[in-house]
Amino acid sequence: MHMYKRAVLYLARKKGKAALLFLIFFLVSALLLVCFSVLNGTGQAAKELRSNIGAAFYIRPYQEMIFEGGAVSEGTTPIISQKSIDEVVDAAGGQVKAYNTEHYGYAKSEQLHFLPGAGDSEASNMGQVTAVRDSQLTDVFLNEEYTLLAGRHIQPEDENKILISAELAAENSLEVGDVLTLTHAGLDQQDGVYIDTIPEKTVFAEVEIVGIFQCDGAADSADSPTAGKATNHIYSDSHLLINLQEQQEGVFEGEIAFYIADPLELDTLLERVEAIDSIDWDNHILRENDFQYEQIAGQLQNLQNLAVALIALAATLGIVILMLILMVQIRGRIREAGIYLSVGKPKMEIIGQFGLEAWGLLIVGFLSAFLLWLFCSGPVNGLLFGTLAQGTGTAALQTGGGGVNYLQPNLLNSGVLLAGELAAVLLTVLVASGAILRLKPKEILTKMS
Repeated sequence: MHMYKRAVLYLARKKGKAALLFLIFFLVSALLLVCFSVLNGTGQAAKELRSNIGAAFYIRPYQEMIFEGGAVSEGTTPIISQKSIDEVVDAAGGQVKAYNTEHYGYAKSEQLHFLPGAGDSEASNMGQVTAVRDSQLTDVFLNEEYTLLAGRHIQPEDENKILISAELAAENSLEVGDVLTLTHAGLDQQDGVYIDTIPEKTVFAEVEIVGIFQCDGAADSADSPTAGKATNHIYSDSHLLINLQEQQEGVFEGEIAFYIADPLELDTLLERVEAIDSIDWDNHILRENDFQYEQIAGQLQNLQNLAVALIALAATLGIVILMLILMVQIRGRIREAGIYLSVGKPKMEIIGQFGLEAWGLLIVGFLSAFLLWLFCSGPVNGLLFGTLAQGTGTAALQTGGGGVNYLQPNLLNSGVLLAGELAAVLLTVLVASGAILRLKPKEILTKMS
């Protein structure tokens, strides 16, 4: 009788012992599949999260204070040119996914009545304008403090487009698509009264409302002037204040934000940026923001460390338990081995039968574990990775990766794992069969009697 048939008949006859080995193989295979999936999945998740979450660095100007003759005065307003911005982008070596600029000014319109603030008058009834390159990249929208209710955001190619608040739109019966005429304005105080520093209006610009936003939660102080109220805030494209002659083209006084693809490159990029000579670093601050990636990376690293520890534990315990069981079972089959030897079967064929029995149970146990993990990996993936990227405030920069099952077992990796388990089982069978390999046929027959 061929050893393959003998192996099948033995497993059919010894159902209890076969079930015990199957259970061990199933549990060890399931644990190893889970651990290797977590190990590989965290690596993939870390790479995709880095790309989706990204990071940012900001160049923020600050006005120098001059102490002279016991008096304090403000120095010149620091600026950054478009040339310097281009140098920063070049220094990043393709890492910059987007950047955003900010201008600040004021605007009025005969078609707009701004919600009154402290000391409101016809002269001071104006709104503050923040001119940006891309409104969805401003902090209030990135951090979801403001929500776009209708329309769209300001885009880099826009000219004379604005966003207004829902309250300001309701006050003036305005909606997306309406066109207004804005004029320049300036806010100051004179004898405790808010005034317009540009009383004579000479410059006008027709603008289109492309979006309406909600600014719930924005707290205004009791002494905020009309232009200082959040509901009167206008976001415009970067050309509007230039067209209203309140800013110079290609010169920026506000904070410049640069968004990069990989947080791991942040420190290196900051060193390159600090080496740019066209930016006066005496009155500019360079700050960074990894959007909580360090915290997320720490969670992923903890998962990887746990997976490695569990792999080592499962492999060690699995081999030890398997060896103990096989040694007990194979030593109990000395009589069977002696009978085979008496009819001329070689030792390696007998041990091969033992190996085939173990391999058959291992393959069935591994496939059962694989199918179970295939169905369970999705829910476990949601528990482990579903909330890692939440709360980062970078949805505007994300490029994909949502809904990916990082734990789905890979056929190639699973095949390699099965091959490793088969090799380990064969080695364990050889060690457990040491008594048969060590004893001569005559000695085995003697032990039988």
